[in-house]
Amino acid sequence: MRNFSLVHIGTEVRERRGDFNKIVSLMLDSKYYDALEERNEHHQRKNENMFSDFTDGEMMYYYVHQRKHIRKDRERKENTKTEYVRILLQFYQYAVKSESFLRQDVDYYIEETIFKNLRPWHIRNYQDYLSTALLGKGGQPYSPATLDAKMTTLKSFMKWLHETKYIQHPLHKEILSTSLSEQEIPNRDLYYHEVKQLLDYYKDHPINYGLLTMLAMTGLRVQEIAKASWGDVYLDSLSGHYRLRGVGKGGKKFDKLLHPSLYERILAFRERRHVSTALNSSDQGPLFPTKDGVYYQYKNLSNYIVRIIERTELPFIKERNDRITPHYFRHFYAIYSRQQGADIFLIQKELGHSDRKTTERYLEKVLQREQEIGLMWKEQDF
Repeated sequence: MRNFSLVHIGTEVRERRGDFNKIVSLMLDSKYYDALEERNEHHQRKNENMFSDFTDGEMMYYYVHQRKHIRKDRERKENTKTEYVRILLQFYQYAVKSESFLRQDVDYYIEETIFKNLRPWHIRNYQDYLSTALLGKGGQPYSPATLDAKMTTLKSFMKWLHETKYIQHPLHKEILSTSLSEQEIPNRDLYYHEVKQLLDYYKDHPINYGLLTMLAMTGLRVQEIAKASWGDVYLDSLSGHYRLRGVGKGGKKFDKLLHPSLYERILAFRERRHVSTALNSSDQGPLFPTKDGVYYQYKNLSNYIVRIIERTELPFIKERNDRITPHYFRHFYAIYSRQQGADIFLIQKELGHSDRKTTERYLEKVLQREQEIGLMWKEQDF
């Protein structure tokens, strides 16, 4: 049985029924997926193309929710799906607005679909538009990093449409490279003296002090901190240290050391929120609860961190051209660990990086300084 809302995504976009966020919410609702899989199976049994009767909306929906791993905890996370949906719908809105042009521009126009009528030059036009339109922060064009992320997702989607034979033309091949040069890679480095200033600023504020210390001393992602449970904290009988267990990006398990100073600040945070500070493995409440005692939405927590950092108006904050986000603390964790003598492999493992190159990018300046030839000179010779 077909779902009316998914079938008519194109109509809703075209006629602007409801706002963009409502369409995003519809596309993120996973309850329609099983019905689409049943239709696929039906087509396969008849030796038909799996997606022969799918609409554009259903193709976007299926691409975002498609299952690739037998374990659900290894599937795409909700924040990843949200990003994919927004990128695909942004492209779809652009294409829908050009529908009247497409009818004149394409021979043998196919009704009730946009994707099947697209041609290589339409993709090139969209990329030109996206790279120059004033849609980024502050009414500016998208940053190279944002543009690269958007086009990478779109290219993957277009390639999938072609592989599934939903479209005839290999449109993904028309997307020009958006890879970043070394100069365009955002500088997310954060150093000890900067982190120390932030911590000192908020040392009398248990909420901010606890959150910033957690980011700095664990290297965890803000999503991982937001969803951490108090019951996942335990006392390790082997070392006598408190630790936090959890599952991070890509379903990777972590088991993080909580230094005594960090643990004390976690307890102070929880005391201020008026929740239990006694270890309890069955307590599935949040490690860092909101004022209402519930889990933070990770985006809300991320925005909160950005705001409290900007609010300090410390000199190094004012000197930066970018906003310091929670992700910067992962760079700090890598940099400080290296400065303390940690091997790159150990840092990679702690941060959960699949590729060593990612860790090396975090440490780029530190590694350059370590290999600086001038350090081999004997200064007294001059």
